[in-house]
Amino acid sequence: MKSMRCLKEYFKGIWKDRYVLISLVRQDLQMKYNRSILGVAWQIITPLGLSFIIGAVYSIIYGVSPIEFMPILFSGLNPWLFVTSSADGGTNSYISAEGYLKQTQVSPQIFPIRTVLVAFINLLYAMGAFFIVYLFLQPQNFSLCMLAIIPGLIIILLAGVGLANFSSAITVNVRDFQPLQSLILQGVFYATPIIYLPTMLDEKGYSLVYKLNPFYHIINVVRSAALGMGTESVTYYFEVFACVTVFFLISAVVTMKNNHGIAMKL
Repeated sequence: MKSMRCLKEYFKGIWKDRYVLISLVRQDLQMKYNRSILGVAWQIITPLGLSFIIGAVYSIIYGVSPIEFMPILFSGLNPWLFVTSSADGGTNSYISAEGYLKQTQVSPQIFPIRTVLVAFINLLYAMGAFFIVYLFLQPQNFSLCMLAIIPGLIIILLAGVGLANFSSAITVNVRDFQPLQSLILQGVFYATPIIYLPTMLDEKGYSLVYKLNPFYHIINVVRSAALGMGTESVTYYFEVFACVTVFFLISAVVTMKNNHGIAMKL
């Protein structure tokens, strides 16, 4: 019963302050790219540059075709950068909003969402660039299967908000959490098939490393659709969506319980 009340308050507060949230997201985007020569292009250059570098190294060491491997890297790095941006942004979301929380009656739960929405907009830019590059490299793979990226993006957005909710709630009570989280995410990055293929783990007998890894599935619903593979079933998307939704709802309850007297904790 208390959990349902918390969820009701969570969504009610977001709706009440939706215009404040939109204004803050717009402000963050403007400040982020203010006086930047390349501006939003950096959100495209970073994963694209990493894909070129890693793809070139892998082509030399493992004899992998850069034309085939670079799209896999690019489509995996984009959602991963969103995930890390959401988690890292969450750790600072309440601290950076201390003035708002102490001087206004704005709903605290909009601040973790604020960081996620900024990261999500950057993800959309990056995925747009991916499709342009992919069309140039492998136009034959474009198909209606790519429409699955729409539910994939919804899933990863919910996951990002959940991560930001948890990291923001923990950081308010444990200020040393941010470096610990960065260390954990670094380990997860190497344990998740992003800069290498899942088949490499299959060949070594370590399939469970990624099959039981929730981050892999969160990224895979975006990457597999973007690559036009059409290998994932509707059931798979539904299962990932269901798990992420439960994760998000739990994070919302934790957020609301943490929000009581949050101004005094800062």
